[in-house]
Formats: sequence, C-alpha cells, structure tokens
Amino acid sequence: MANYISDFTKSRFMVSNPARTARTGMDGKPFRCPFCPGNEIDTPPETYRVGPGEPNKSGWEIRVVPNKFAITDIHEVIIHSSDHEKNIEDFEIHQVENLIKTYINRFKYWSLDSSSSTSSPPQNDGRRKGKVFIFHNYSLVSGASLIHPHSQVSVVPTDIPTSTLALQPITNIVEQIGDFASYCPDYSEWAYEVWIAENPKSEIRRSKQIQNSNFKDLNENQIEDLATILQSAIRKLKKIHGSNPHYSKKPFGYNFYISVPSHPKGVQSEAIPESWYLRIIPRFMERAGFELSTGIMVNSIDPKSASAELKNI
Repeated sequence: MANYISDFTKSRFMVSNPARTARTGMDGKPFRCPFCPGNEIDTPPETYRVGPGEPNKSGWEIRVVPNKFAITDIHEVIIHSSDHEKNIEDFEIHQVENLIKTYINRFKYWSLDSSSSTSSPPQNDGRRKGKVFIFHNYSLVSGASLIHPHSQVSVVPTDIPTSTLALQPITNIVEQIGDFASYCPDYSEWAYEVWIAENPKSEIRRSKQIQNSNFKDLNENQIEDLATILQSAIRKLKKIHGSNPHYSKKPFGYNFYISVPSHPKGVQSEAIPESWYLRIIPRFMERAGFELSTGIMVNSIDPKSASAELKNI
C-alpha cells in the first residue's frame, strides 16, 4: 500500500517510497533497458498492447505494464514505442495517434466512472478506482529514470487532496488545428509552457454549436488533430531549446500531463462537460529558493512573447 503522509493541517500530502531509489538505472547494477524489444521478461506482465504478437513477446508498437517501482497502489508505465531513442516529436503521426488512444484506454479502465471501462468485468473485479493522472517525463532533467520514452498512469485515492490547476482561459494562441488550440496562458508558471485544449471559438464549433467533448470520448478526427498539435508543440519547444545558448547547456526535457476533472460520486459524467487539457512544461529553467520557500512561481518569459515566438517557428 502507498504510504501517504500529511502535514498537520491535512491539506498537503506526500508519498514516502524509499524503494524508488533502487529503480532500474539507479541501482548501480549492469544495465539493460527493460523497455526494449527482447527484454519483455524484465517487466511485469503487460496489461495492454498495440501491435501484433503474443502477450509479453516482441512485435508490439506500444506496451503497457505495471510500474515495478510504483508510487501509488495503481501505477502503470506506457512504453511509447520499441525505439529506445525516438519520441513523440520523431514519430510518424499514426504512432502519436496510437499513443493518445492508449491514454484514453487506460483512463477509461481506471476511471471513477465504471461505465467507462473498455471491457465489462464483473463488479468485484478488485479495481480500486480514484483520480486518474496521465503524465510523461522526458529526459533525466524532467525526472525520468530511464531514457527509453514512456508515460505513466497513476491513480490517487479520492480522499487524498491534489492541486492540479483548473483549465486556464485560452489566450496567446500559438496554433489551431481542428477543435484544438495550443496556447501560452497568462498564468504560466514555467518559461514557454504550452497548454492544449478544445477551443470553443473554433470555426467548427461555432458553426455547429458543439459543446466540449469528454477526453474519453474523443473521435478519430479529434485524436488525429490532437496528435498533430501535440507533436507540433513539442517540435517548436525543441527548436526554442536548441536556439538558446543558455537553455541548450543541458539536454532538452519536458513534462506533460493530461488533466481530466473528476465527477462527484453519483453524478453521471455526461451531465457535466469536462474541461480537460494537456499541459506541456519545458524544463529549460530550474526552480530556486524563492519558489521553494514561498510557493510562488517565477516566469522570466512573458507568455504573450512566448506565444509569438512559438507561432513564428
């Protein structure tokens, strides 16, 4: 069981997990990548895969396995591809689309709303549902312990408070593709951070008066557009990193996460429009004493200027 420890006010929690210091690549042992094809035996049995082949054998395009060094009681790893080096900005677009479909699959499986499951398991299937978090740490500077690109799915119990930001208004638009906009919100805590959300002012939505869709219900066209705008945003950020002599002193890295609001118990998900979003946080700058002591973030790049710079790439 995850060891959640609160401060005395019960408003902030941490997870104590000393076992994570022994993660693969950090334990001093001879290394072979557990996420590369042929090494499937080095991971727990897979829970989901995209591509041909037998379970836990080579042939996969995307693979999902339980995290051996879990933070929460439910914690999975999504291996982006069989390629040890390539990531979203390098993939053919169909691979990015498959990755987003995998995110949706795992969100449905672990969602609070059991009716959103991708299968029909018995009611006593033993799943402990909670708030589902999907996130990606790219490179060591972002907190990843393994180079092979992967995302993670973690489920936090509903009684543990979390502090994910609410969807910020769409301003300083970088790009619009289909229903989606990438933008640098006025409230940006990190230099060049980019959000992706469904744009209610898009021509498609205005002409058809379509409401925001649930993340779990994105259709094929929306998945294609989301994959395209996500890949485009990361490529733009990589160019910003490479062209800046200060940022490029360390490897390119970023985090992103998908935030999907949870619904109150007993309320059908269809009754409340979900204002979900994807937030990309470039790791160009480090947090320092002021931020750590006050909790107030300092952003040295004006979001309007950041969006203009990204738009011109």
